[in-house]
Amino acid sequence: MIADALRADIETFAKTKSRQNLLFQMAEGGNVDAVCIRAYLTNLHYLLRHTPICLVRARKLALARGDHELAEHFKHKLVEEAGHFRWAEDDLASLPTSVEASPGVLPSMERHVAFVVETIDEDPTLFLAYILFGEYFTVVVGPEWLRLLEERCGIPRSSMTVIDKHIEIDRGHVEEALDSIDDLVGDPRMLPRMREVLRDSMDHFYAFCTELAEVHGRASEPVLRGRAAHVPAA
Repeated sequence: MIADALRADIETFAKTKSRQNLLFQMAEGGNVDAVCIRAYLTNLHYLLRHTPICLVRARKLALARGDHELAEHFKHKLVEEAGHFRWAEDDLASLPTSVEASPGVLPSMERHVAFVVETIDEDPTLFLAYILFGEYFTVVVGPEWLRLLEERCGIPRSSMTVIDKHIEIDRGHVEEALDSIDDLVGDPRMLPRMREVLRDSMDHFYAFCTELAEVHGRASEPVLRGRAAHVPAA
C-alpha cells in the first residue's frame, strides 16, 4: 500500500510540476548550452559522491536501532551504487575544453544533500522514499530529458551517460525498491511521513533545476544542433 501510494505521487509529479520547471522549459526551447550542462554535471557529481556516504550512514543508524533487515538492504544498495559518480566525471571530460568550468556546487544542491542527511538521521526508513524518487523519477523523465538535450540543444547522449546509464539500471531497481518498501515498512502509519519526504525530495529537485537555469541558463543564446559535432563521445 505504501509503495503504491509513493509510486503514484512520483508519476503525478513527473506529469505536472517537473515539466513546469525552468530548466526543462529551456531544454524544450533549445536553450540549454554546454556551459549549463557542465554546471549540471558538476552538481550531479556532488550528489552522487554523497550517495555511498548516505547509505553508510543509513546502515549504521539502522543497525543502531536493531533493524538488521533494513541495514542489510542499505548494504546491498551500497554495492549497487558504487562508482556511479565516475560516470559524471567521464561526461565532464567529454565536453569541449573551450567550455568554461563551473564555479562550483549550487546552494540548492548543498541544501538537497543536507536534506537527505537530516532525513536519514530522523529515521533511516524514510530514506527508502528518497531512493525510490531518485530511481523511478529518472526512469520516467530521463528519456525525454536526454531527447530534448540532443535534438533541440545539440548536447549528445554520449555526453550524458550518467543519466543514460541510470535509466538503464534503474529500470531494474524500481520494482525492487517498491517491494523493499512494502517488505521493510511494516507500519502503515509511516505513509504520511514518507509522502512528506517524497514531496520534499521533489521540491529540492525543482529548486535545483530552477537555480541552475537562472544562474547558468543562456536563454538568449540557443545552442545550435550542429554543435554536437564538436563534443567528443565519452
